[in-house]
Amino acid sequence: MSFPLLKLKDQLIRKIYHPKYRRASNIRKAFNLKVDSLLAFVREFLEIEALPDYQEIVRRNFEEFIAQRSFNSNQIRFLRAVENVFLKKRRLDVADLYEEPLDRFGEDAFERWFRQEEVDELIEFAEDFAA
Repeated sequence: MSFPLLKLKDQLIRKIYHPKYRRASNIRKAFNLKVDSLLAFVREFLEIEALPDYQEIVRRNFEEFIAQRSFNSNQIRFLRAVENVFLKKRRLDVADLYEEPLDRFGEDAFERWFRQEEVDELIEFAEDFAA
């Protein structure tokens, strides 16, 4: 359910939602709705309560990402922190893995706990959900 919703969001953005106006603050001004994403706008505007919001979709997919792999407890804790960083920034770059607050896990935590293939998978996964 979440990938079709994200595809719908992307189609709406490309076809009717000019990049210059793609900010939640502009949606609030134009429609007087307190939303933080285009999905939240669609949910609120169309009054579809069952439509999950962006955070819920991201959290659910992070859960699936973690469950589909054999991560240890340190890796899972780190990935939960990555999830929080992602939700705050709505994107993830490799550089983010070495900055606050992820640097609390140690200077080389990411290299110690993850292989390059896992890093690539994580970045590719995050790109699918970048807002």
